Amino acid sequence: MFVRRRISHVGVLALVVASCHGGSAAKTTSRADTLFAEDFESGDLSAWDGVDPTHHQVVSDPSGAQSGSRYLQVTYSTGGEGGWLTHFFMPGYDSIYVSYYVRFPTNWQGGTKLIALYGSRTDNQWSALGKAGLCPNGTDFFGTWLITEVSGNPGPTRFYSYYPAMAREPDGVTCWGRYGDGSETYVPPLTLNLGAWHHVEFWVKLNTPGQANASQTFWLDGVQRGNWAGFSFRASTILRLNAVQFSFSGNPTGASRTLYVDHLVVTTGTRPRDE
Repeated sequence: MFVRRRISHVGVLALVVASCHGGSAAKTTSRADTLFAEDFESGDLSAWDGVDPTHHQVVSDPSGAQSGSRYLQVTYSTGGEGGWLTHFFMPGYDSIYVSYYVRFPTNWQGGTKLIALYGSRTDNQWSALGKAGLCPNGTDFFGTWLITEVSGNPGPTRFYSYYPAMAREPDGVTCWGRYGDGSETYVPPLTLNLGAWHHVEFWVKLNTPGQANASQTFWLDGVQRGNWAGFSFRASTILRLNAVQFSFSGNPTGASRTLYVDHLVVTTGTRPRDE
């Protein structure tokens, strides 16, 4: 029995499309298949679309950084969200691995989205963004997130995916992201402790069109905690993985919240220890 939750999305307006090799190179990104790396050491966010200075600030504090001396501080508005940061790599790929670090402060409340991989059409990089509540048809978009549930501070980490065969709401036309379809596996503990940096890894492999052989896996602090395989994200190769997004949203708690992020690496391969 799958579990579902409605988590608020935010639309994205196109201003500038960042180069897929922008950002500052992280210290451990010598892999030939690296698409993008961001350790925030440059002090700016020019490689990202959606930057909002009221939500996103690079902090210089060696004692607080996961590595180096700088990291991203995200401020959520009172009872609201912390915006988003999107980086595109068009036309896209059939497999993407993401690694980054996140830290929840000791006064954190509620859940949030963590990171997303979007599947837009290769002829329209925006086709997957701003699709809250819509049901994908296999040729228009897909999207998959890692989120923390609102049931804790934060709650358990889950997949949150939009895909063609996902269950519809009772009206038959509305879709909200799914934690699974009954075949997924979650291995507790799935919660992230407050006050410490946590290593989050997320690997997605798309299905061959016409086959249900997609898979996605996530690791927390080096341990596999979630796996979901044997389903379909797309019906055509017009859809590929072509954007990564920090998505700082979740159900409002009525409080102003802060989250910290550091050392992102995006590659086209698999998890390094599996190679």
